[in-house]
Amino acid sequence: MIEKRVLILQLVAFFANIAVGVVGIALPYLFSNNKNVEKIMSYMNCAAGGVLGGVSIIHILPETGEVLNKLVNDFPLSFYITFGGLFVMVTLVKLGGHSHGDHETEIDSIIVKEDSVQQDSLENQTNSELLEQAVLLKKHEHHHEESLKPKNIGSVVMLLVGLMIHDVSEGISLGLCTTFDDTFQMFMAIFLHKWCEQVCQAICGIREGLSFKQNMAFLVPLCMATPIAQITAFFIIYFTTGSGELPLTALVVQDCFMSFAAGTFIGIMFEEVIAVEMTESNNKKSLIFKLLTFLLGFALISSVSIYEWASNK
Repeated sequence: MIEKRVLILQLVAFFANIAVGVVGIALPYLFSNNKNVEKIMSYMNCAAGGVLGGVSIIHILPETGEVLNKLVNDFPLSFYITFGGLFVMVTLVKLGGHSHGDHETEIDSIIVKEDSVQQDSLENQTNSELLEQAVLLKKHEHHHEESLKPKNIGSVVMLLVGLMIHDVSEGISLGLCTTFDDTFQMFMAIFLHKWCEQVCQAICGIREGLSFKQNMAFLVPLCMATPIAQITAFFIIYFTTGSGELPLTALVVQDCFMSFAAGTFIGIMFEEVIAVEMTESNNKKSLIFKLLTFLLGFALISSVSIYEWASNK
C-alpha cells in the first residue's frame, strides 16, 4: 500500500500550493499604489522568469524521459515533447499579442500632457485661456480613462491557457508520485515557482487594464489548477494501486506531462519575461538591474539543486 506519510504529504502539498498561489496573486497588488509600481512589477516579472527557467532546465528536464525514452530504444522522444510544449506556449502568446509597451507609453504621454496643461494654466491667467485649458483637461481625463480599459484580453487569455496547460501537467505529475522522496522533491519544485506563475499572470492582467475583479477571473482558476490536478491524479492511483508501484502506463504519462510542462515554462521565460521586460526602450542601468534580478531568480533554484547534489555526496 502507499505509505501513510505519502498521503499526508500529498494533502500538505495540496493546501500549500494553494497558499503560495494566493501569495503570488497578492504581490503585484501590494505595490499597486506605489509611484514606482511599473518598475516594481517589471523586476518581479524578471525574478519570476529566472525561477521558471531554473525549474524547467535544472529540475524538470534532467528527470524526464527515463521511462518514455527507453520504450523507444533510447530515442530522445521526451525532448521532442518538450519542444512541442515550447512551440505551443510561444504560439499562444503570439496569437494573444501584447500592448504592454504601448500602454505604458500612452499613459506616460497623457501624464506629460496633463502636467504641461497645468503648468500653462498657471502662466496664463486670462479667462479665455483658462476655459480652453479646462476643456483640454477634460479631454485628457476622458482619454486617460479610455486607456485604462482592457486593451488586449487576448494576451491575458493566451497566457492563462499556456500556464494552465503547464499547471495541470505538473499537478498530474505530482499526484502520480507514490514514494515519499519523489513526492517531496516534486512538491518543493512546484512550491518554489508556483507564486511566479501567479505574478506573471497578475502583471499581464494589470498591464492590459483589467480591474481587480476581472483579473481574479483568470487568477483563481490558475491558482487551483495544480492542486486539483494533483489531488485527482493521486486519489486515482491511491484507490486503484494496491502496491504503491506505478504501472508502466502511469510512468509514461508522467514523463510526457513533465516534458511538455518544461517546454511551456521555457516559452514563458522567453516570451513573457525576456521579450517583454528586456527591450530596446530600457536604458543600460535598468537593463543591467533586470538581468541581475533575472539571474537572482535563477540562482535561487540553482542553490536548491546544488544543495541536493551536495547532500547526496
